Amino acid sequence: MTRYAVVDLEATDAHSSENKIIQIGIALVEEGRIVGTFSTDVNPHETLLPRISELTGLSDKRLSVAPDFSEIAGEVREILTDCVFVAHNARFDYGLLEKSFFMAGLEFNEMPRVDTVDLARVFFPTFDKYGLEALSEHLHLSHEHPHAALSDAYATAELLLKIQEEIRALPRVVLEELLRHADNLLFETKLFLQEQLEKTELAPAGLKIVHNIATKCVPKGESVRKKGTLASQSRLLTELSADFSENIHKLGLSPRTKQEKLAHLIQKELAFPQPSFLEAPTGLGKTYGYLLPLLAQGKKIVISTATKVLQKQLLHDVAPRLEEVFGVKMAKIVGTQNYISLTKFSKLLLNDTDGKNFEIFKMKVLIWLTQTSTGELDELSKVMTNADYFASICHDGYVNPKQFHYEQDFWLKAQKEAQVASIKVVNHAYLIERLADYPETFLEERVLVVDEAQQLFPIMESAGQRSLKIADELVKIDAAVSENPQLIKRLQESLVYQLNKKELDLAKIKMDAQELGLTELSAFLEDEQQIVWRENGQLFASTRDFYNFAQLIPQATKLMMIGATLSLSKDKPSFPELLGFADYRFFKIDGHPVPNQELIALTDAPNIKNLSVVDYADYTASTLSELARLELPMVVLFTSKIALTFVAEKMSADGFEILAQDINGTPAQLKKKFDKGESKILLGLGSFWEGVDFDKQNQLLLVIPRLPFATPDDILTKKYAQKFENPFYDFNVPMATLKLRQAIGRVNRRRNQYSSVIVLDNRLAGKSYAKRMRRNLAEALPVKMLNLLDTVSEIKKFLI
Repeated sequence: MTRYAVVDLEATDAHSSENKIIQIGIALVEEGRIVGTFSTDVNPHETLLPRISELTGLSDKRLSVAPDFSEIAGEVREILTDCVFVAHNARFDYGLLEKSFFMAGLEFNEMPRVDTVDLARVFFPTFDKYGLEALSEHLHLSHEHPHAALSDAYATAELLLKIQEEIRALPRVVLEELLRHADNLLFETKLFLQEQLEKTELAPAGLKIVHNIATKCVPKGESVRKKGTLASQSRLLTELSADFSENIHKLGLSPRTKQEKLAHLIQKELAFPQPSFLEAPTGLGKTYGYLLPLLAQGKKIVISTATKVLQKQLLHDVAPRLEEVFGVKMAKIVGTQNYISLTKFSKLLLNDTDGKNFEIFKMKVLIWLTQTSTGELDELSKVMTNADYFASICHDGYVNPKQFHYEQDFWLKAQKEAQVASIKVVNHAYLIERLADYPETFLEERVLVVDEAQQLFPIMESAGQRSLKIADELVKIDAAVSENPQLIKRLQESLVYQLNKKELDLAKIKMDAQELGLTELSAFLEDEQQIVWRENGQLFASTRDFYNFAQLIPQATKLMMIGATLSLSKDKPSFPELLGFADYRFFKIDGHPVPNQELIALTDAPNIKNLSVVDYADYTASTLSELARLELPMVVLFTSKIALTFVAEKMSADGFEILAQDINGTPAQLKKKFDKGESKILLGLGSFWEGVDFDKQNQLLLVIPRLPFATPDDILTKKYAQKFENPFYDFNVPMATLKLRQAIGRVNRRRNQYSSVIVLDNRLAGKSYAKRMRRNLAEALPVKMLNLLDTVSEIKKFLI
């Protein structure tokens, strides 16, 4: 049996070529257990850097009495003899040890090396981080003293043993497939996999194996059958009461007055064939408010939410409770490209020379397939991968019973489970896709509930747009085969010039394209009524009118459109007409100022129109620094990625630990870290305004640096401008107010959660349209106008 020496070295400076060992830790592993340890300090004969001393806990005084490396080198060499060298980042530890022997004039026998970072990437394919501290937290390793050599070595040894367990649980054919790609692992790490081969089973329980791919079996009793669905429906009818309050109590919840009002409206509206628009304030528990009355009437439901994040929240928070209490099953569906295609992946496995990172990606997908129940690609870690990797294995919606992996197909499973579930949960993008495709079979006599319905506009706009890459067209021009290359050259120069102008002359571009034989470009510009613009090297086109949502809804389908912000004004909803509905029913459940939240408009902020982006970012960062002294969790929502980046850089330079979207991770990753308290400051963009709930914090600050007005160039703004006499006052101001209210709702998820919302943009403290905005906001929460000094005092009184 191989003996593994798991080594960790602490050094004077990990980033210097002149670094020296200051501490050695070794844990010996044999026959699946840790059989011994060794640890010693090492005198580097130089002063430690303050950050190294702080990191390791070692001091110059302590190291001054430690042995020189040459004094313990013989003992270290003896311990390592006939062992495989293992380290978390073996390149560093092995290289430093080898150098230290050389500098001491001693011989160091070359050893096979295993790197646990590479192994962890493969065998824990869903983790966000692969540092030893992060892995110790996830896997509950013994790691009481990070950056102490023996503690790190011991934790790495435990990690190695956990990876060994993962390997030995694999079917042998899967491990054999891993070995075909394992030459891409660092050093001799492949040897560790090979040693486990004889310890694997041919067909472990709970896995379905087809060729070299294994997936989790569906446990008995969970298979999708109509018979089970009918039994579930029978149970549903006997356990759900016609009384909403009784159902809420069965769920262990207390009914709320406005929630009961919403439930009553939902039940009443089932009798009317017209689409029902119901505006309800945040915080009333609208999900149960619409679900329970529909289920009590025996209705099957399709729920569409604004984002995948909200889909996950429904499946995580609501679905288990409904199934446990009432036997109601809820199933989620996302777009086909979100699922893995086992057919595509199995073809990729035939090749093992696609480059180190891609080959390791294949290995981690093989492991993930033995763990996942959904096959949704966003479960996979994005570390050391890129979008092309995911694109190469995403599903295209095509399935064939003759395919080898047909019975394992995750997209098909999701479709079947959703077909028989009482509640299907989709997102708006998928809803638009399916309604434009086969609406009758998708909805199949279900009630369609569109939650956060106002978010349909940008998603529909995106679905209705066409695009064309300019570079793809220009490369088609070939002057060499032309009878008049000079003419071709002049036309090409003219076309490039026109395409780079701020205001596009579409007629001229189309004429040049036709002369050059660019049929795709000229066809793209054929419709003279469309809006065309250039962005990021592409041409985009959109119809001048709105995407007609109404025409997608089958006549027999009962539609419920629900959201916190569906009306632009009390007397005229506008939203239904903009979506294409002429005959509809509209109701608004009025909110009232909540006692657990306040909004403060800063009166001493600089005039935002008189400052550059950089100067306003400096002001924002300075204000956030003042607010950070309160030591409260703080969410900062930006309307501009450039502004966020400037503020993030300045605050990081000033020593603040921040979580910034697209800099420190995806929205989902940042939300998870923020909720765990890894940082008290989160800087976010788009999805945080509407799609993420902050419900874990008892006290919270929400900071809005700039009012969320749409830019004049925004395509939706241009379309709205055609519908209103005074677009800014009649549309932009109400829409910015609605977006503010949506953001405010993100930090008011519980009655016992308190939050202060601070708007830095001094336009909110102004006159004219600002008064209208403040009146609208005051319906939801108290609005105060204070300077920064008084704001800090007010927050202390309100939250602390």
